[in-house]
Amino acid sequence: MPIYAPTLPPAPDLTRGQPPALVLMRFDLARLWRQKIGRFFGFAFLVTLLVKLSIIYVKYLLGSNPAFRPMQDFARAVLAQGPDFQAGLLNPATTLLWFLVALVGGGLVARDTLYRVRPLMYAHPVRPRDYLLAKVGFASALPFAVLLPFVLLPWALSLMVAGLQGPVWPTTPLRLLPAMALISLLMGTLAAGASALAATPRAGVGWVLGLVLGTSTVASLVHGLAGIGSAEALNPVVLVQAWPALFAGVAQPLLGWVPTILGTAFHVVLWTSLAARRTRPSEAVI
Repeated sequence: MPIYAPTLPPAPDLTRGQPPALVLMRFDLARLWRQKIGRFFGFAFLVTLLVKLSIIYVKYLLGSNPAFRPMQDFARAVLAQGPDFQAGLLNPATTLLWFLVALVGGGLVARDTLYRVRPLMYAHPVRPRDYLLAKVGFASALPFAVLLPFVLLPWALSLMVAGLQGPVWPTTPLRLLPAMALISLLMGTLAAGASALAATPRAGVGWVLGLVLGTSTVASLVHGLAGIGSAEALNPVVLVQAWPALFAGVAQPLLGWVPTILGTAFHVVLWTSLAARRTRPSEAVI
């Protein structure tokens, strides 16, 4: 009796359903929600945001209440509403945000490496570029979502209590949202690249913090020994602080436009290419 090959199931229709990158991002979001990492960081970011809102309300009281008129000169010196104040809306949130990105982004790729699930993903209709887009997209969307209230809520409060003459400029969101997008992209690509180098999520956290501190140290050494100020463009911490200052029009920013653009492009290209190389199908086969 002849032996016939088993009937294969029909090929899946790839035009139906959500894109694979969005599905992977949804799973990462559900995993982050179950880990409950946001309790501590949520409290810290909330306290920082409340301090920012309190400063804006105090500036409104000092400018509108006649009883506080003698303190207006002091308030103008301490709570100036110039470009430095607009750029400072994101500080110190960006400093604390590095630790959140390290804890979350350090395990995005390393966890899949540890449990060897990438071969199973690539066996399904998930292409390597979909996988890379999901990991970099999630690591970049997280800091953007955290920074968004630090711009929109002070801006809305300023408009409600003081109108167009409030401490926060009416055009501040148009200035800071592009800066936030670049900051988030820088953080996301660095976290994905560092996680791709690690074998475990815990090691991924160390890789992210180590790369941030290592590049900061190298940039500071080059700046101090050779006197090259543009070397600070290699420092991701300085880049994160430079973008809001540039878009807000600060008189003396930490870096100029050209070094900031080149430094950000260098980090984004480097860590994205490294993550793409480390997540190829040939790397996924054990």
